[in-house]
Amino acid sequence: MSKPIHFIIKNRIKYKSISQSHLIFTNYFIKSIITVPLVFLACQNNIFPQTLINRSVKKGLEYSYDFKWEKAKNVFERLIKKYPSDPRGYHYEASIYLWLYLSNQDIDDLNKFISYSDTAIIRATNKLEKNPNNTDILYTLGSDYSYRAIAFIKAQKFLDAVWASKKSESYLNETLAKDSTKYDAYLGLGLYNFAVGQIPVAFNWALNLAGINGSVEKGLSLINKAAEKGNLAKVEAEYYSAEILSDYFDNYSAANRYLSSLSIAYPGNLLFRYSLAVLQIKKHELKDAENTLDKILKNRNSDFKQLISFSEFLKGDIFFKENKFDSAKPYYQNFLKNSPTADYKGIAAYRLAVSYEITGNRAEAVKYYELASKGNMDLEDDIYANRYGEIFSKRTMAYTEMDAIKDENMIEAGNYKTAFDSLTSLLERIQTDRLKAEAYLYLSDAAYYLGKYDESINYALTAKVLNADQERWIKPFACYYAARAYKRLKKNNEVNSFIEEAKSYSDYDYQKKLKNLLIALTLK
Repeated sequence: MSKPIHFIIKNRIKYKSISQSHLIFTNYFIKSIITVPLVFLACQNNIFPQTLINRSVKKGLEYSYDFKWEKAKNVFERLIKKYPSDPRGYHYEASIYLWLYLSNQDIDDLNKFISYSDTAIIRATNKLEKNPNNTDILYTLGSDYSYRAIAFIKAQKFLDAVWASKKSESYLNETLAKDSTKYDAYLGLGLYNFAVGQIPVAFNWALNLAGINGSVEKGLSLINKAAEKGNLAKVEAEYYSAEILSDYFDNYSAANRYLSSLSIAYPGNLLFRYSLAVLQIKKHELKDAENTLDKILKNRNSDFKQLISFSEFLKGDIFFKENKFDSAKPYYQNFLKNSPTADYKGIAAYRLAVSYEITGNRAEAVKYYELASKGNMDLEDDIYANRYGEIFSKRTMAYTEMDAIKDENMIEAGNYKTAFDSLTSLLERIQTDRLKAEAYLYLSDAAYYLGKYDESINYALTAKVLNADQERWIKPFACYYAARAYKRLKKNNEVNSFIEEAKSYSDYDYQKKLKNLLIALTLK
């Protein structure tokens, strides 16, 4: 599983972090030199409360980043009480309820978010009527509309989400047009561009009509600006940069620097820890991931039931990848029982079924193969689970198929040499081209991690030419594996050739995943 989550853009628990702001300095215009002393005092009195507001916002954000919600609420509520006409207290209070709503989908939290957000927009609009050049208020307004877009997407109010996104982009662009040093504004614009860049090409005509454009590369560049130079948005920009670097650019080392630092700085933040665990699994560092997940599972924060459920799923995945199938079972079962959404329930049920099949309990295996159809069919893992669940609910899994799963798991656990030797032996016993192609693809993967790039290419090409039409994902992934190994050998013509061939395939499992891998390979 790439990530149950699609934490950033789609269906994975869409946690979006706390918002940002800057100091407010109101300009007073003087008509008479006689009033200069009074003007000086007025400016002093204006700057002082703005400094206090800024300090309060920073303090509240620090509490929010560490998941100390009550302390954060107290800070923002005091801000509202002391400065009721300022939008920032309402805006940041709203952001807390957005976190909670994205986690638990409680309609009460959504309503509270909208209520505080509405008030923030009214207060900000009133201030802009008096001073349309106030970039701090423009920025706050743009950020608030960003959060509304996120909330409306989660609530499946897509027209409202599009409208809010456009409003956010407009206010944030206006902010930067007036002051290019407002680096916090780059985060919202970066996320906007990144999201637009993920929309399928088939919808470009609609985006053009609406005047919407953006790209993944531009999105990451803008987010990185906020991560490097931002003030209040720096922490969340680092987090989003890490997520994108990991999920879409295959840059695990850069992502790890951000996530390790954030997890240390904010030990109470379950989301930072969860993302670090996902990254550690991708890096095949299963023991480290297990330790990270254990810290989440000890917390049992009732406001984050979904995140805790997904952590149980990942814990099951770790044992599954270690071929400890009996140990994986209770974690998958807990996830299926406790998760409030359908997301990844298909793949969890399928892997639980495989665990029962391999340990000799066919009756329980069939039960969970049949449940593999209950996932979210917008997620590639659940689509895959549904297809395979249907196959194995009707027939037993061959021993060679079980062994192929175990060998693939060894690669995921970082046991490359053991997996390589086992797959070489397994190929002598496999009868069908379909399973041979799959085994050769795993061999290519193991050889790559062992630094045997020429062998990795040969195995990938062997997998590609075998007749495995019922597994249409093998050929495009074989092209990617070949291109990846050629990249290591610095043979760019071959790299580009296989990337283009991989792009020519369609209608296969994990097509979105491969698209991102190809983008990452192109940009390396």
